[in-house]
Amino acid sequence: MEWMLGVVTTCSEADGFHMPVVGYDSEEGEVFVENDLLLLSKEKEFQEGCKRPSTYAFGLVLNREGRDRIKLRTFLAGEVQQMNVDDVKPCARLSSMQLTFTSSDELNRGVWILKIASLSTIVREYVGLWSISHLPFKDLILSAAEQGASSEDRSWKIPRLLMESLENNHNASQLEAIRAGLSRKTFVLIQGPPGTGKTQTILGLLSAILHATPSRIQSRGGLHVVRRSDSTIDDNQGQFFQLLIIIFRYNHWNLASPWLYGASPRDIIMPLDGDDGFYPTSGNELKPEIVNSNRKYRVRVLVCAPSNSALDEIVLRVLSMGIRDENDRVYHPKIVRIGLKPHHSVHSVSMDYLAEQKLAGMDQTTIDPKKRGAPRSDRDSIRASILDEAVIVFSTLSFSGSTVFSKLNRAFDVVIIDEAAQAVEPATLVPLGNGCKQVFMVGDPVQLPATVISPIAERFGYGMSLFKRFQRAGYPVQMLKTQYRMHPEIRSFPSKEFYSEALEDGPDVRDQTERSWHGYRCFGPFCFFDMEEGIESQPSGSGSWVNVDEVEFILLMYNKLVTSYPELKSSSRIAIISPYRYQVKLFRQQFRETFGVDSEKLVDINTVDGFQGREKDVAIFSCVRANQDKGIGFVADFRRMNVAITRARSSILVVGRAATLEQDKHWCNLIENARQRNCLLKVSKPYASFFSSENLETMNVKKAKMVEAVGQLMDEMESNAMYENPVGDAEQGHADDDDVDVDDGGLDDY
Repeated sequence: MEWMLGVVTTCSEADGFHMPVVGYDSEEGEVFVENDLLLLSKEKEFQEGCKRPSTYAFGLVLNREGRDRIKLRTFLAGEVQQMNVDDVKPCARLSSMQLTFTSSDELNRGVWILKIASLSTIVREYVGLWSISHLPFKDLILSAAEQGASSEDRSWKIPRLLMESLENNHNASQLEAIRAGLSRKTFVLIQGPPGTGKTQTILGLLSAILHATPSRIQSRGGLHVVRRSDSTIDDNQGQFFQLLIIIFRYNHWNLASPWLYGASPRDIIMPLDGDDGFYPTSGNELKPEIVNSNRKYRVRVLVCAPSNSALDEIVLRVLSMGIRDENDRVYHPKIVRIGLKPHHSVHSVSMDYLAEQKLAGMDQTTIDPKKRGAPRSDRDSIRASILDEAVIVFSTLSFSGSTVFSKLNRAFDVVIIDEAAQAVEPATLVPLGNGCKQVFMVGDPVQLPATVISPIAERFGYGMSLFKRFQRAGYPVQMLKTQYRMHPEIRSFPSKEFYSEALEDGPDVRDQTERSWHGYRCFGPFCFFDMEEGIESQPSGSGSWVNVDEVEFILLMYNKLVTSYPELKSSSRIAIISPYRYQVKLFRQQFRETFGVDSEKLVDINTVDGFQGREKDVAIFSCVRANQDKGIGFVADFRRMNVAITRARSSILVVGRAATLEQDKHWCNLIENARQRNCLLKVSKPYASFFSSENLETMNVKKAKMVEAVGQLMDEMESNAMYENPVGDAEQGHADDDDVDVDDGGLDDY
């Protein structure tokens, strides 16, 4: 962000704060937005030898007032001492800024503006924390314990055709998670290990939620009352009073919720074309939802995720696969994705795009003359109408606390939070303030955690997710157990180490992930390369680590792989992963120098964090750390380890120094596991010799099996011969040895 020149147009005071309105040149569009923290200074350039200007103040953007004006809140009475707001010391620099803001001379009211950071996330999380006291399930959140089992009349039912479809398209553990949602538990936790169909389960949940009805309701034929055995009166008088109670309940439900008796008021007014809003497709197979009159109960769903990329993955799946209705027909419900930086693939359902389309389609002659001069007001009302029409709203956790949601006419019934274990608890609380009745948290606490920069905040538990806290407290978790991504040899270790051996392979996973390069042990489904001579180093002032030896070795490995198997010469098939940003930078540089500027099309190189939720045919993991007793830093984070080794479908090739990594318990277990499975290969210099034809032949799996089979056969023959001739003959024994040598020689020619 660059310095911008502004001018204070007006300034007011409230509650001890100054509220200046600052105008500036906004040719670049909206530069400053709500909750931005700004530095206001009289000097653009700092004085020589000074680290800060002589006259400055901080201001928080309250709101925008037009295209080129912002209203700020700033404290100019003095400096607060030691975080004590009652101890304020007068300050010359602030007094000077106060004179600037209140000056009658326009020339003296000029200020330079520099954006420091956005405080939106912090402010929204703070509000989320305060909102707990107003939530109907606050006791559940604070205790992380179930508040009693769901009663039968609270559970939801779904039509038979839809239920049959869900049963045919989901495995047992996925169905169990969906049924837990239909039980109407306030919080439902779903743990999705790698490759277990987490997003598929979310789509199933959406289909079930959008077309479920309370068990007291039947979609056709009016209201059916659930009769309880709450009365033991058998005489006529008792039956009379019981009938009155039923009638009273019936009338009460009819008045309070008319959609439970007949059609919803929203369904009665049907548009002529079966749609009540224009949603352009722009190449996507996105079609407006036709609201059928037989849908008696309608819920609204808010789907959130910690990041834009995780959110757009779900939006894209809904766009491409659709939702199933009560008759098991695929349709595309009205959805909107709000927030910043939508991926181009979901642009057609982004709030800004939909608002622009509606503005462009408005008939200017029908607009209220009073509003023609207020395009911002029109835009706000259009955004509000788009949100109200949408059945599913997608937003990041932070953005769900924006002012856009405060203008909604209807609250959300259900909130679904994907990657919930990657979000800090205050962030998870933000969308819960939108009036929901049920919350689904979907994630995996043994994959990547939330990113917390401050070690102090981490020490005080800020990095703990609500999902993890609930799980630690013993709250029931529905775990998805069938994985469809990885070769069983890849799945074996993480299942044992992180999931109590609960993971199982889907049908045909082995056949679908077998590859031709598995013919060599060094390119098998799982292999650990022990870089005995590898050395780590730390670029000056970087705080990161690199390992040049691993870069050299992996470059040779990649070259051998794509030369022998050209189908791997694509970034969609093969990846190189490392925990350290500088190691990733070094890899990209070396590949660019070796293969040219288009090297990013040949191989996908990124950090572990950058690969969360992604998968490749082959993943090569560079561990980097190689020392005697300095430790392995955050490579020891077992959650990053789990993510790194589960990105591959067919082969995960881990490169690291065993002696260094074995300092950590989980890495020690992985290396020992590799030894037991004969998947640990020692590597020494020169690295090029490792991939020589002669050395590769020693790792030929088929040849090794032949040698093993012949050895077993010879052992059996020798055992049988000794059984028939117990005395034996030394010379005969030598002759047998000669026969073995002849056989081995024949295998060498194989």
